[in-house]
Amino acid sequence: MTEHEPGNEGRVPRTAEIPHGADQYPAQWPRDVHEDDRLLFGQAGGDMLTVGVLDWSVTQPAEEVYDFTMLDGVLDRAVAEGRHVCLATATAAVPPWLAKKYPEVHRTDIEGRRHGYGQRHNFCPTSRAYRRLSTALAGRLAERYARHPALLAWHINNEYGGTCYCVLCAEAFRNWLRERYGTLDALNDAWCTTSHRFSDWDEVEPPSAPSEHWRSPDHTAFQGITLQYQRFMTDALLDCFTAEKDAIRVHDPDTPVTTSLIGIHRPIDHHRWASSSGASGQVTR
Repeated sequence: MTEHEPGNEGRVPRTAEIPHGADQYPAQWPRDVHEDDRLLFGQAGGDMLTVGVLDWSVTQPAEEVYDFTMLDGVLDRAVAEGRHVCLATATAAVPPWLAKKYPEVHRTDIEGRRHGYGQRHNFCPTSRAYRRLSTALAGRLAERYARHPALLAWHINNEYGGTCYCVLCAEAFRNWLRERYGTLDALNDAWCTTSHRFSDWDEVEPPSAPSEHWRSPDHTAFQGITLQYQRFMTDALLDCFTAEKDAIRVHDPDTPVTTSLIGIHRPIDHHRWASSSGASGQVTR
């Protein structure tokens, strides 16, 4: 079992052997598939499940309603079968009720189009509604399962990526630039804005197709703002991760916290997750 020792912060889960397993999606399968999967999982020698990655709609079917029935069953069964669980916070895909009630969570793409509900990784990282509800969910999960004997690690969100160009992100980008440059003169000098020097912070727009880019996100004549917007979006998404992690830490100071990354994935600098955790080469804290 996991050794929850003081000072275990930033380390990988501790088990007698290297855990072997895979993601499991019981909420998305017919009931008759569950038993077959358990048998096949055992035949493969699996001893760890990652559960709940995309189940926000199941775990929280309405803003004031949480339903832990599915997760209770999975974790309790894992204990009975001698397996561990890496428990996800499910915040990579917002549920339909959230998107309808708080349309600000929809991303705006590089063409300037505010998206409707659909797909995954469909949230704006600067949306206050998303931040509030995602951290609340992470906290509720940690409050319920922090001491569960099946818990081996926490899995926050999933495969962070994508870019939003909405008005909320534009405002947050300007604030981010103020913190880094201090003055518009410093920003103008760093970006060599001879042909279009900024005289007010509100003149700075996210580098999207209507403002700066053409053909694709890889085509720009204004490299400074494009690079800084990528760095800003990395920090915005990392702030989402950190907020959920902090919510978990209120109830669980020891169990390792991680997420799944997808290698060199532009325009997000995933190395920032490792450095922020204080664990080089790991995305844990």
